[in-house]
Amino acid sequence: MSEPLENFRESFLQAVYTAAEAEENFYESSFLELYAKELLESGEIDNELELSHWSETGIKIDGYSYNEDDGILNLFVSIFSSDLNSKSLTQTEVNQAFKRIENFFDKSFNKKYYSKLEESTAVYDLAYQIYQGKKNISTVKYYLLSNKILSERAEVKPAKQSEEINFIYNIWDISRLFRMDASNQQKEDIYINFDEISSEPLYCLPAHLDTQEYKSYLLVIHGTLLAMLYHQYGARLLEQNVRTFLQARGKVNKGLRNTIINQPEKFFAYNNGLTTTAEDIELEETKQGLKIKSLKNLQIVNGGQTTASIYSAMRKDKADLSKIFVQVKLTIVAPDQVNELVPKISEYANTQNKVNAADFFSNHPFHIRIEDFSRRVYTPADEMGKQNKWFYERARGQYQDMLAHKTKAEKKKIQLEYPKHQLITKTDLSKFENVWKCIPHTVAKGAQYSFIEYAKEIGKLWEKNEKEYNELFYKSAIAKAIIFKTTEATISNSSWFVRDYRAQAVAYSISYLANIVKKQDKYFNFLDVWNHQRVSEATQNALDIITEQVYMELTNPPAGITNVGQWAKKEGCWDTIQKLDIEIPQEFYEELLEKQDFEIEKKQAKKIQRIDNAIEAQKLVFELAEKNKWCEIKEFGIENDMLTQMEIDLIDIACAIPNKILSEKQALVIVNALHNLEEIGLILP
Repeated sequence: MSEPLENFRESFLQAVYTAAEAEENFYESSFLELYAKELLESGEIDNELELSHWSETGIKIDGYSYNEDDGILNLFVSIFSSDLNSKSLTQTEVNQAFKRIENFFDKSFNKKYYSKLEESTAVYDLAYQIYQGKKNISTVKYYLLSNKILSERAEVKPAKQSEEINFIYNIWDISRLFRMDASNQQKEDIYINFDEISSEPLYCLPAHLDTQEYKSYLLVIHGTLLAMLYHQYGARLLEQNVRTFLQARGKVNKGLRNTIINQPEKFFAYNNGLTTTAEDIELEETKQGLKIKSLKNLQIVNGGQTTASIYSAMRKDKADLSKIFVQVKLTIVAPDQVNELVPKISEYANTQNKVNAADFFSNHPFHIRIEDFSRRVYTPADEMGKQNKWFYERARGQYQDMLAHKTKAEKKKIQLEYPKHQLITKTDLSKFENVWKCIPHTVAKGAQYSFIEYAKEIGKLWEKNEKEYNELFYKSAIAKAIIFKTTEATISNSSWFVRDYRAQAVAYSISYLANIVKKQDKYFNFLDVWNHQRVSEATQNALDIITEQVYMELTNPPAGITNVGQWAKKEGCWDTIQKLDIEIPQEFYEELLEKQDFEIEKKQAKKIQRIDNAIEAQKLVFELAEKNKWCEIKEFGIENDMLTQMEIDLIDIACAIPNKILSEKQALVIVNALHNLEEIGLILP
């Protein structure tokens, strides 16, 4: 085993120990949660893991995630070892693990296996869903997760197919996870060899000049091939932004469905087609024309709903796709240009349906600002006088990258400044915020759904008044993270907690608390939590009471509802929970802020943010002046008729730096003009 892999394995095991200790959780449960989070963020799976530990002779299941829209059921089984000397994952272990999880599915699918399980458990919900919804399941993906290393002699089990279900086997050992993290990619590479998967050649027409930096092609893809690709890769084909996810996860367009089923020959004429990108293309000249042999990392940046509708019509309606053809614009984008060009391609391909949330990529200014706060704002000193920071990971792998290629001493120093347990991601932040917006049923639907809801709102509000997202917002967000983690620990440490549905109970408990505050017409004192980096005794006492009663209500749903996990996703569940009459100690109410006190804090925070914006604007103006870019920016703006005379005059001053200097207000004016020009295609290195 290489030293980097050994270090990664040891580091991952330590993360498991830390998470398990913090939440008083089983090692295997923390291992699964951390591993599944990596798979979710990488795009390997698109729904959060639901723990469902169950084992008996010949059977083992540890977790699942289910995408009802696509009929894809992911079943997880783990082989976890706390012994670093136990390194090899053998063929015997692999075969046994897959056999035990297969037995679980077969019994749940063919028999009323759920009837022998305890109704209040997640494994009951899973077995019940499999049996009752068997007609909806089109694909079962078995995942074996391990912190061991797969033996070189071991073989991966090939996929198989029954009459109506595809079975796919995935082994994720620690070396595969290491490779994914080391690559710093959003997902594992997708290689599509069209010669292998399609008997019909896929022809294309070049749509670029040889002098251009990028290459584009026009092609027509058969509906059956498109559905096959979506079936195999699912959400991994979708560029990771809000719009595309909404397109594919929203309700299937009735007009599209009707055309596919009743007038398939007219689909090509009616549909706008797809906008796609890929990192590499392999072509072959033939007598019939230019043929695409393979693509690397194909992404659908516009047309998610078209793709999902075709796939759904094939799967659910058994539609004949033989007459369905879809036009495709394909652009080859080099890996180092993906973050810059792909968001623009997505945005401009969709201008008829602008979504402000948009383009909520990791380089959206909201994420950049929160990241900036997390890198420079220290927590208040503790009893020992020590300070540290929270780490906001706006792009996947940032924390790991920060530690890469560092000595042990350097790593220790970084980890003291940014403790691993103080790492939060974009999807984490969305959950922390959404539970305080009293939409726990949205959070219960999983990280992606929660993020979508959050992104839609923040995108609009950012455009309206970005100064709302200031240092006070950041500190309040971290306070919400502390409350969230405290609630997790409160439930895990409780004698009444029986292992399942903690995530749902956390979301509903905090929303119940937030609703209490709202009814008082007061505000929770988040700054107090930030200043102490923990909740007050009064808040902890309130959580002790709320969590137990919410959990009991949540796990005992109304008559006729047997699936707690699905019930928690319904707005009706929140309607029921918020009607609970839970008596909270008076001390909690006494700590709430009056409206006028809260408004004073907000006003001061906006004022400070206004100053920060001006400083950042001046800094950017000088940076671009040093690179002699302002005259180029001015020329682009005039050519596109996008600059006012005042903006032109101010840019002329910027061109003359350092002989002339702009004021802070003037800098803000031309930086705003710069951003407008970037929106219409200006690209600066």
